[in-house]
Amino acid sequence: MHNNKSFFCYLHFLLGKAIHQFPILWILWLAFFISNPLKINCQNNQSEELPAIEEIPVSIRIESVGAGMMNSLYEYESEKLFLPVLELFRFLQIKAEPSVTLDSISGFIGKEEYRYLIDNHYKKIFFRGKDFSIAENQSMNTGDDLYIDSRLFGEIFGLHCKFNFRNLSVTIKPDFELPVIRKMRIEQFRKNIKQLRGEVEADTTLKHQHELWKFGMMDWAATSTQSTDSKTSSQFWLRTGAEALYGETNLQLYYSSLNEFTNRNLQYYWRWVDNQNKVIRQVRAGRISPMSISSIYNPITGISITNASTLYRRSFGEYTISDYTEPGWTVELYVNNVIVDYQIADASGFYKFNIPLVYGASEVMLKFYGPYGEERIQRIFLNVPFSFLPPGELEYTVNSGLVLDDKNSHFERADVKYGVKRYLTIGGGFEYLSSIVSGKEIPFINASVAPVRNLLISSEYAKGVQTKLLANYRLVSGSSFELKYTHYVPGQQAVRVSYLEDWQATLSMPVRFPKFSAYSRLSYRRNVYKTTTYNIASITLSSYIKKLNASISAYANWMDGDDPFIYANIGLGLPQWKGFTSRVQSQINFSDNRVISLRAEIEKRILRQGYLSLMGEENFQSKYRAISLSFRWTVPFSQVNLATRLSNNEFMITEGAQGSFAFGSGKGYVHAEDRPSVGMGGLSIISFIDLNHNYKRDSGERLVKGLAMRINGGRVIQGEKDSIIRVVGLIPYTDYILTIDEKSLEEISYRIAHKVIRIYAEPNQFKKIEIPVLPMGEINGWVLRKDGTGQRGEGHIIIDIYSSIGKKIASTITERDGAFSYLGLPPGHYIARLDSAQVAKLGIVSSPSEIPFEIKPDVLGDVVYDLNFFVERPPTEDKKITETPKDTLKVTEIRIPLVQEFYTLQTGAFKHKHNAEQLSETLKRTFELPVWIKYENKLYKVRIGRFSDYIEAKNFRSMLREKGFDAFIIEKKSNN
Repeated sequence: MHNNKSFFCYLHFLLGKAIHQFPILWILWLAFFISNPLKINCQNNQSEELPAIEEIPVSIRIESVGAGMMNSLYEYESEKLFLPVLELFRFLQIKAEPSVTLDSISGFIGKEEYRYLIDNHYKKIFFRGKDFSIAENQSMNTGDDLYIDSRLFGEIFGLHCKFNFRNLSVTIKPDFELPVIRKMRIEQFRKNIKQLRGEVEADTTLKHQHELWKFGMMDWAATSTQSTDSKTSSQFWLRTGAEALYGETNLQLYYSSLNEFTNRNLQYYWRWVDNQNKVIRQVRAGRISPMSISSIYNPITGISITNASTLYRRSFGEYTISDYTEPGWTVELYVNNVIVDYQIADASGFYKFNIPLVYGASEVMLKFYGPYGEERIQRIFLNVPFSFLPPGELEYTVNSGLVLDDKNSHFERADVKYGVKRYLTIGGGFEYLSSIVSGKEIPFINASVAPVRNLLISSEYAKGVQTKLLANYRLVSGSSFELKYTHYVPGQQAVRVSYLEDWQATLSMPVRFPKFSAYSRLSYRRNVYKTTTYNIASITLSSYIKKLNASISAYANWMDGDDPFIYANIGLGLPQWKGFTSRVQSQINFSDNRVISLRAEIEKRILRQGYLSLMGEENFQSKYRAISLSFRWTVPFSQVNLATRLSNNEFMITEGAQGSFAFGSGKGYVHAEDRPSVGMGGLSIISFIDLNHNYKRDSGERLVKGLAMRINGGRVIQGEKDSIIRVVGLIPYTDYILTIDEKSLEEISYRIAHKVIRIYAEPNQFKKIEIPVLPMGEINGWVLRKDGTGQRGEGHIIIDIYSSIGKKIASTITERDGAFSYLGLPPGHYIARLDSAQVAKLGIVSSPSEIPFEIKPDVLGDVVYDLNFFVERPPTEDKKITETPKDTLKVTEIRIPLVQEFYTLQTGAFKHKHNAEQLSETLKRTFELPVWIKYENKLYKVRIGRFSDYIEAKNFRSMLREKGFDAFIIEKKSNN
């Protein structure tokens, strides 16, 4: 049974109300008491038996969210942990509506159709159409919340809870995306877009912690393929990230047993960034990816210098891109190395993004996350055709290097842009490529203009090569129209195309209905050759009807005067059913009225780490037939996969694994996971007891465990062994907001000076962030008024606290019984005085006039007791006092005889101060008597009342028991 005092008191209160309304319950309650004697002892210095169920505070930890504190119930005999449903679900931002009596809680999780009902009365839980029966001892209603066994959260709702009794923490790993995580992700995307628009300004900019040499991250991947029709092949990828010569240094190595190892198998670059330098902000050496007019299909090794900042300025519009990848793949959109959105490709592989256009050059990157092996990540860089700068700003970029082609061609390019008006930017430059037979030097000019709202126009002229014009108009409804025209100079060799003109027109329109949404795109392209014209028309429709995803992309190709060739790709994504996901694809030739190919795939999630996929494919045109079975499993440090394929007369097996390591986070810890780490940033958050308040960690200052924090990005890893909180997966050169939850600290006297910190992530390293935890001192005392018969507590009196140099640093006010306290003083010497203005207004004098005191350094925070002031009115002012206006401050008088010895009652003793304060507040609300907390023998003891004799104290003890409190009497001196 529940033997915790606070719970019993609440139970006693509920029973009291019930018996008052239903007298028959008194007989039942009395019979229960006789047959089941119950004894509750208040805490004192004597040892007690451990209660069967105890209320304990626990830290709730969730990856990517952080941590929060809440009270739980722990049953020692069965080692069960009960978590409050309402408090936990509201922390996770899950819809939760309690009944009036808290006998049931209902709502939905994730989606509105995923409804649940927790019925404590009938011991039932309903979730997603299923009925779960729970044991009698797996739930309890305390009146404040409905508690259920923590294991039920995982078994029924997919919220797997792991309780660590040693550090009183619960780690939750969900099977789905929690609403709080979804909200944080959306808020992060919005924040990133606000950064791109320049709407977020940092109050301080943290300097980068440059290192001469520091190794940081490593990614790896390996695959091996065995086939009955070809020899065994093996591939290996290794990427390393470090900081060398004060800059980001990345190296990638690729090896294949089928190809010769050459310079092309190496990718490497060094990058230096200093956004405070107005002349040179970025230098990159090694493999560079410059914009170019010429067609360059090979890597370039060289150097790039620019004054463009990695920070972002406000957006002035959007630009739509759409394309195809594999069905079900995740596509992430990065603008200037910052993630701003992501999409899941539909059943046909179609995806679409609206790219926010920012001032300056926009480097757009797409990352494609597939499910298996080395194809999990691909990177595609796009050039946005619009480039604007703020008025009066000049931006330049210079590139020089060697093209790794068979001629080792030299490439140079320099371009400059200047913002003339907010809506007009002009630019120009020079490009050189030695492999061009004629016209190696290419001077060019360009301009971007926004003449009216939502209309963007861009043009470029490259001498001897091409003239380009692009116009994009976007409606408020989301529809957009784009027209692009390019004219190529006959005989030019810089751009490898054989046509002379390229016309492109695209119309994109969203379609929205209550139960139907779709995106449509119509495009037409016309290539003009010397003797003929080639035409391509396409229409794409990607739709969602409830949970069904259907898409169709139809194409028509024809030469002038010929019949068109028409074909279409059709995809269908079926709703998830019992963990199964299925997709069907087909390609149809409408010109010949026949099916070209058919493909079907079904995937099943296994537990929370694995996926099993079965796919069949038939190509009727090439007479290719295949069936494949794939399996992948994710462990904390890697992802492994196995795939088999049987096609025509060939049997193939592929094995693969991939993962990453991150070094340098402190205490020799190496972080391993299945996601890439190279190029990303991390944080090592170290919280410590700053005993001397110098804001740096000195020898002997211990680390603090259980600190709760949140950050708007990355993934949070709580260090249970070394107390270091690590954050991984941060985008480099991006600012993040770190929020510290001061309430999660183990002592109420602990304070954090800076609770919200703006941090810039740095690539390939963990940035060390020290969080000083300041133990603050507390004072307690009384303001008592003397009169002819004794003394009484004086309420609403202001006490000012001054530093040793006479500077006022804090104030507090007495409660109705004359008691006062203040928590928040760092170590030092202080003086306490009654507020002089109030003393003069009330016409009273204080004895003593001031009290000097000292707060000493203490790991728990020093406490100074009995700062007692005695006030009285001079006899000559009695008449004035009786004539005080009615609106004068009213005090509640509690008469206490003026004695040197007194009796008091101790109602509880607690290890944690916040528990003592909760009981103290309850007593103050219930009784109009002085209540204070005494720290003694490593316990916070709650005491109430000052009584002149033992009988009076004993009578009040009886009153306490009638109210549901228990206590024992202590004889004290007046200075205790």
